[in-house]
Amino acid sequence: MATSTTICGPCSERYTTKPSAYWCSDCQEAICDDCQEHHKVLKVTRSHELIPIDKYKSLPSFITDIQQSCTYHNEKYQQYCVAHLLPICFKCIKEHQKCNVIPLDEVTNNAKTSGHLQDLETRLVDLLQNIDRIKKDRKANLYSIQEKKERYLAEIQQRRNQINKHLDKLETEIIQDLEEKECQCKENIQKILSEVEEKKNLIIENQTNLQSIKQHASDLQTFLAMRNIEVKVLENEQYLQSLVETNKLDLVDLTCNVDPGVLSILDSLKTFGSIEIDKKSSSIRLIREKDKQAQLQVTPTKSLDDLKLILQKTITTGGMKIRGCCISVNGEFFFTDYNLRKRLNVIASDGKFKFDMLLDPSYGYDITIINEKTIAITSGSSSEHIGIDIIDIESRKKIKFISLPDRPWGITRDQDSLFVCVERRGIYRVNTLDYTTSHLISCKLSGSTYISVFAEKIYYTDWLNHTVDCCDRKGSSVWRFKKESVLRNPRGITVDNEGNVFVVGEHSSNVVMISNDGKHYKQILTIDDGLRKPSAIFFDKQTRKLLVANKQETAFLYSVT
Repeated sequence: MATSTTICGPCSERYTTKPSAYWCSDCQEAICDDCQEHHKVLKVTRSHELIPIDKYKSLPSFITDIQQSCTYHNEKYQQYCVAHLLPICFKCIKEHQKCNVIPLDEVTNNAKTSGHLQDLETRLVDLLQNIDRIKKDRKANLYSIQEKKERYLAEIQQRRNQINKHLDKLETEIIQDLEEKECQCKENIQKILSEVEEKKNLIIENQTNLQSIKQHASDLQTFLAMRNIEVKVLENEQYLQSLVETNKLDLVDLTCNVDPGVLSILDSLKTFGSIEIDKKSSSIRLIREKDKQAQLQVTPTKSLDDLKLILQKTITTGGMKIRGCCISVNGEFFFTDYNLRKRLNVIASDGKFKFDMLLDPSYGYDITIINEKTIAITSGSSSEHIGIDIIDIESRKKIKFISLPDRPWGITRDQDSLFVCVERRGIYRVNTLDYTTSHLISCKLSGSTYISVFAEKIYYTDWLNHTVDCCDRKGSSVWRFKKESVLRNPRGITVDNEGNVFVVGEHSSNVVMISNDGKHYKQILTIDDGLRKPSAIFFDKQTRKLLVANKQETAFLYSVT
């Protein structure tokens, strides 16, 4: 950031002091009204973005502190390191030779109109709405407890009036117990209300910052700031999710069990009754508007027609039966070499072989990234080892095995969940926080199916019937694609940022793109592009890279625009 935002930088160089009126995000300098006119007409600066100085000052400090040039080499940022999530200049490339480095404009162009920014805006709104719903639910619970307390107090008093003063002591004990349990309930609920109110204030602050960034920050500032805000958004999303998953939002109730001896055998009466805290499963379900496909759909035909694939590199996988592929956050390529070899092949971002790992007794069918350290691999048709292996990439060791009731095939991750196709059973969900398993959709799936998830929709292929199905998370069919003349024996499937579906046809040796509504399609890669029985595909939503793997030996990395 410039040393002064109050006086004009160019005028200061001419030993003249003039108050600033604008801020140039490209020059990182304040300018006055007169210099602004020159700035707009000079060829070298006419494309620069100028904003009123008061608007610039309204930006959060973590935005204005972002440098547009390399602090080490004093050169403008031109490249972006995907591995370290940093903008770099050309001189910095020497220190990032082994990293996945891409042109900076690939990640900053249209940052303010990107789906990522829109997603952040939506998630902030979601957080506020979910907090309001939680507050309303907790307050209703407070009212219910108070109502129950009053009812039981009346009942206790009625019983008490029917017996003699021998019950005075017991009456005191039961009322005290009631007060203590009520206080315990209230304290727990008030604690949650206090926490979510605090979260709400922080979210509103981030929401305000985001709007200011959207209007006045540069593309680079916007892109880098989004990561900062996204971390806070994720923390709050995880916090709200934890309230549900740890049963902190369960309905708290009071139950009074009156001892039958109160009415009959006074001499044997030990207690007036007991107060218990009952819990019922919460009816609250956290809402994410971004998961509603209707808000994310674009015009299908325009999206298909405008698609452009640029081949970045051809990768030697070394596999004899590749069935799964994905790209790590560091730009490394992972391939499962299925059945006979039972191996995971890892290729560095520069295309050089890095290492392989034996998966036995798992056959190693499909793969998905959980986070920067762990991956999940299904066992496929293995008869002794039926489930999912969780593998630590750094130590190259299996750290957990998740057993499933039948053979698992395709697998994908969406936020904190793994979705896996289980033969004859349907689709299962695995929580990545505690690895608990739930049966999401019951249906008779064939073997060798693949799966992908986007928003509230689930997509899966059927190799035997030559179909691609889209359903909601309750299993209700949305659409089915079946054109055997276009797509034969579909295998791997993936979805881009707009909800468009990419599917590889193993025996048609092609990649077919299907619009998010299932009504349009386009063949985007064929045997002429080097496809020979392709089996796996992966779309990296962060870098917009498409990885397509042949069954044997080779894979192709494309940039999608």
